[in-house]
Amino acid sequence: MKKVIELDTQPLLSQEQSARVMVQIATIRQAFGVKNDETNKPVKDYERKLVMSDDEIRKDFEEYLSFLKWAIEKKDVDKQREFENQINYFIDAVEFFHKDLAKEFKETVFQGQ
Repeated sequence: MKKVIELDTQPLLSQEQSARVMVQIATIRQAFGVKNDETNKPVKDYERKLVMSDDEIRKDFEEYLSFLKWAIEKKDVDKQREFENQINYFIDAVEFFHKDLAKEFKETVFQGQ
């Protein structure tokens, strides 16, 4: 919960920082089943169990990759850069709670380059 609160309460100074925080907080909240309104009230339990399986997290990763592939096919360089950033933000969030899975994702991304 500390990481969720940290992300949820930091000042957003740029569009890129805002995008990073949105992807990371959404990923962590979903992975641990944290509801949006839980950071607006006193926290009773700072420790949470992961509620998503590795395969569910992989499915989310594959969705990010599909957006990137779409942008590449459309030759939309701006969207491609945006989706590459989102993939990196997603991997950073996963690395916070599952280093092995984040390593797998990094290998997948770098393998394709």
